[in-house]
Amino acid sequence: PPRRSIDPSVHTERRVLRCRPIITCQRRGKMIDNGDDEEEKRQPSLLVVPPSGPCTAHALRLHPGEPLMPSLRSAADVILARQPPEKCSSVFVMTCVGSLKDVTLRLANASRVGNDDAASSMKSMPSASTIGGQSLGKSRGSSNDIRRWKQRFEIVSLVGTWSRDGGCHLHISLSDDEGKTIGGHLIDGDVFTTVELVLGTAEGIEFSRQHDDKTGYRELVPLQLPNDRNHSDRRQWGKQIASTFLLGVAFGTVLQLRAYGTRKS
Repeated sequence: PPRRSIDPSVHTERRVLRCRPIITCQRRGKMIDNGDDEEEKRQPSLLVVPPSGPCTAHALRLHPGEPLMPSLRSAADVILARQPPEKCSSVFVMTCVGSLKDVTLRLANASRVGNDDAASSMKSMPSASTIGGQSLGKSRGSSNDIRRWKQRFEIVSLVGTWSRDGGCHLHISLSDDEGKTIGGHLIDGDVFTTVELVLGTAEGIEFSRQHDDKTGYRELVPLQLPNDRNHSDRRQWGKQIASTFLLGVAFGTVLQLRAYGTRKS
């Protein structure tokens, strides 16, 4: 058949994007670039744990005057108590919005023991007078400054994780009435008007915490929970198939007997 002419006014150019494939090696923690450069590049392993199972959202609201950190811990404990340990042992923040009227944070400080070289290469940090707040001293075992602000803030973000053993790690960002933002490790705070929170759980993953000699803190160690769900599902499917087969055999036998009786009569 003759070729159809293409109207340039409606013709759209088709472009193809070519990407070099990247393979992440989970076992060795290396990334191999299969493009022009074939040599292996050592990278930290980002996927040492396989992906989790389904995630579930748990929504709640904190009311005026409630202590933030104890309320969050209590909510995480209740959520984990509803989940079998072999199914889910992880809680994380999905989203949070609200306001606080009193907050205590542990500020970042890269000059703690073991990180002096990193601190020397950093730009000068804001002074305590610029950051504001009441100093409550240093955190135990480090030089990180703990400060308290008795003023109203809007929650810009809240992120972190909880473990079944009670360990948690939360960071928060807050803005004041002039839009200035502070942030750090959440120690505690009091709800001003509301805190609307959605926590998530991921099946098949355990958020464990172990002491890290390099940092001096109990750091997150994600672990894969034993996957017995697939085996139980296969057993259930096997039972259903066997039941269906036996039911079909019985039904066929009944039909044959009825047909035989009809012919005999």
